[in-house]
Amino acid sequence: MHTSSRIALLLSLGGLTALGCSAELVASPRDAEVRDAGPRGDAAAPEVDASVVDAMAAVDAGPVCESAAPSEAMVLDGVDDGATMGVASGLGLAELTVEAWVRRDGKGVATGTGVGGISVVPIAGKGRGEDDGSNVDCNYAFGFVGDVLGADFEDMASGANHPVLGRSRVPRGEWHHVAATYDGTTWRLYLDGELDGEARANATPRADSIQHFGVGTAFNSMGVAAGRLHGAIAELRVWDRARTQEELARDRFARLTSGEGLVGRWAFHGAEGLADTIGEHPATVVGGRIEAGGPVLERGVPPTIDAAVADDAELDTSAPIELAIDVVDAEGEPVDVTFHLREITEVDDFTIAVLPDTQYYTVESRALDAYFHAQTRWIVDNREAYGIAAVIHNGDIVNNGDSQIYQWRVADAAMSRLEDIAALPDGIPFGVAVGNHDLSVVSEPGPARRFNEFFGRERFLGRTYYGGSRTSSNNNDSWFTFTAGGLEFVVVNLQFDPEPSAAMLAFARRIFETHPDAFGILNAHYILTGAGNFSAQGAAIYAALRDVPNLHVMTCGHVSNEQRRVDTFEGHPILSMLADYQSRENGGNGWMRLWELSPANGEMTVRTYSPMLDRFETDANSEFTVSLDLRGAGTTAFEEIARVDDAAARVAIEVEGLEPGRIYEWYASARDCDHEARTPVRRFTTR
Repeated sequence: MHTSSRIALLLSLGGLTALGCSAELVASPRDAEVRDAGPRGDAAAPEVDASVVDAMAAVDAGPVCESAAPSEAMVLDGVDDGATMGVASGLGLAELTVEAWVRRDGKGVATGTGVGGISVVPIAGKGRGEDDGSNVDCNYAFGFVGDVLGADFEDMASGANHPVLGRSRVPRGEWHHVAATYDGTTWRLYLDGELDGEARANATPRADSIQHFGVGTAFNSMGVAAGRLHGAIAELRVWDRARTQEELARDRFARLTSGEGLVGRWAFHGAEGLADTIGEHPATVVGGRIEAGGPVLERGVPPTIDAAVADDAELDTSAPIELAIDVVDAEGEPVDVTFHLREITEVDDFTIAVLPDTQYYTVESRALDAYFHAQTRWIVDNREAYGIAAVIHNGDIVNNGDSQIYQWRVADAAMSRLEDIAALPDGIPFGVAVGNHDLSVVSEPGPARRFNEFFGRERFLGRTYYGGSRTSSNNNDSWFTFTAGGLEFVVVNLQFDPEPSAAMLAFARRIFETHPDAFGILNAHYILTGAGNFSAQGAAIYAALRDVPNLHVMTCGHVSNEQRRVDTFEGHPILSMLADYQSRENGGNGWMRLWELSPANGEMTVRTYSPMLDRFETDANSEFTVSLDLRGAGTTAFEEIARVDDAAARVAIEVEGLEPGRIYEWYASARDCDHEARTPVRRFTTR
């Protein structure tokens, strides 16, 4: 059967003035009906031609579905909520599966699983880091590490940790089924029934641990909680065996009350509430609450929807542009398909300010501190005009290590200005790399005592952008995040060390890998030489991280020069940039870098500016534009451009009136009586 229909819509979409849509169903068992979608959520309502409105009056309102019973979940605030089952020796396991439906609502608070383990926001597990080599080791922990899934246990032999990490970002505000299994040799993590990560451990978890079982938090052997999930949990199940991927995918939408190896099950729903419907471990909740809004279970599975148009296509606006998807509903229920479109515009442009070596501005005898203050004052005064989202300091914040406290006080006063902004409770996000002149003994890798006195963990803890540090004892290697233009960034700051340790490099890798959808920036003091070659540390960093797909930019100072290079590994380019002006007049004359990023053009323009001179330097090394993959950026709301009711198989629409030379993004959603599924966001450029 082949049916199609066409309507004309008038939208206000980033300059888009007219749009024509057609819908086509191939081999559909039902006739298709295409009509204006109307607003859902915060989407702006399209203006519809009057003739179309008249025609729509006779259109059937769509399939009538039997309403699903309300579903409930345990909601946790990420501050002090959680649930405990006590020591729960029956949940002490050497092989296991922990699975649940989880909704992330915020960052939460992480806790450690022990030396060599992970820092995890708990979903559920039995224990956390406490001691090694006894029954107060962690039996198993499962939760979120950054934006991905993570799990860990400490073993019977020595208390050594055996972590595993997922690969996919788990979005906030959405229900997802998550699972961790261990079969005696291998960890496996699953997201929505798909394998998302695995690691061989070849060890036995501490099944006799007396640490308490927790949900949404983790407990030690004394029942003291640490780590908090901000979100909600439903249908938590624990098994004494590793379930297969087939079993997890098959049963994730079911409320199971029995099964081989099922040793604990908490519905957090209805009359079952906090009860363990399988074993003898009811949940005791502190602060959390059970309320409506849980996942839809026992109502079949969502439709399957796949985009049928290549991503990153370049499309000609002289002809209608086709967007198409393939959709299947396993239960044969009616499915409504909605197409959503937006243009990436200049409204999403923003700036990152980069401060090269400020060391000479802090030397008392040179009386140049006004240059340092001018830089941060200009950043604050021009934050809104330039859209300055973050500040990166490349290190050598002072000149003489620990020996001159005056220098640290100058640096502290200048950088504190970034933190004193009424409109920003946490200030402008910023991070600092430890330069060779910031070390306690200049150029001698090791302690940085004064640095940590003035720019240590205590300064940043509690600021929402601060991610943490490699060790709890200092802030020499750290990371922070920020969002600009709708795109999340993660910046890793590494200390000066010509021979970086494996632990330092592994730290950087883990931060980038646990934020897979974030745009990664590596900030270290000495990456490039004055000739544009990699330094020893730069070469080690690049060799260790060149295969990290979301590391895009590396930035440094140290050598008074300007250089840049692009290195490509297996198709993935990494841009490295050097900027340092300390050998110029007045210790650098206040020159600094402005990275102006434009998602609408897929590029970054780098400018060099001095607030003291109020002048841009415009030679080819000081001002240039490079292409960057800024996928994920965009704050403009998606518009609903068409809906096809009672759809099946191939669904296609034709879009007209798009402007040439622009970037557009689109996705489609498919909804049956109970569930909604979406394609990933895809983009195309027009010519």
